[in-house]
Amino acid sequence: MSVDYSNKLVRNMLDNKNNKRKSFIIYITGGYPDLKTTKRIILGLDSTRVDVIEIGIPFSDPIADGPVIQEAGYLALQKGTNLHKILALTRSLKGKTKAAIVLMGYYNSFLSYGISKFVKSCKNNGIDGIIVPDLVPEESGKLTKSAERAGLSTVFLVSPNSTKERIRSAALKSTGFLYCVSIKGVTGQRKKLPEIKDYIRKVRSITDLPLAVGFGIGNNAQAAHFLKVADGVIIGSEIIKNIKENQGKANLVNSVIDLVKSLKKGL
Repeated sequence: MSVDYSNKLVRNMLDNKNNKRKSFIIYITGGYPDLKTTKRIILGLDSTRVDVIEIGIPFSDPIADGPVIQEAGYLALQKGTNLHKILALTRSLKGKTKAAIVLMGYYNSFLSYGISKFVKSCKNNGIDGIIVPDLVPEESGKLTKSAERAGLSTVFLVSPNSTKERIRSAALKSTGFLYCVSIKGVTGQRKKLPEIKDYIRKVRSITDLPLAVGFGIGNNAQAAHFLKVADGVIIGSEIIKNIKENQGKANLVNSVIDLVKSLKKGL
């Protein structure tokens, strides 16, 4: 796909790679613990100068989410969170963040909304990119073509057992970065991290896109482990756990900010 440097996600990620800086990407579940707090958390995250904020769209039947994110999504759905409300939230933030804002959700959420309508709504409501974990690149034509016309980035996932053909296909349909899943499994922190040097070397032999590693990262040491070979890290479950522990407390947003600062420290 063509590179649109006016897109904030593309610009943030490529600027970092070209200047040998590591990118920091944070995932949160939209509507958890509620939409008002989600907005405050996004602004707090932006103050820490993260590069990308992924907003997860709650879905009833997730396939890539571990128990922490599954629970957050379930509770957000119980409170009536949906795609329309999250887009209204991002509209209220339009132009107020330096971080790129990305929606991450399962394809049925977007398909039922209507792909053309969804892409147009993203463009009008401050979204810079879209990640769909359960959409394979070979079947993504309608979404990627619509997104490219609108100037939105699309990001696809690869994993340690992806073939070179699948990596190439995902890279050709991705802009901004390629999402490299670190493990064969769902999201959530692991005590023992995999060695990904050969895996990342294989991906780099196929694409020049920035490579961001996600799944299983919960502390500074684990982030540093992956950043030895990757261009960026994606952290989600640890952030959601922190939100859960501080739910209802006055210092919730400050607690998230402090956690992100500690995760970034020294990287």
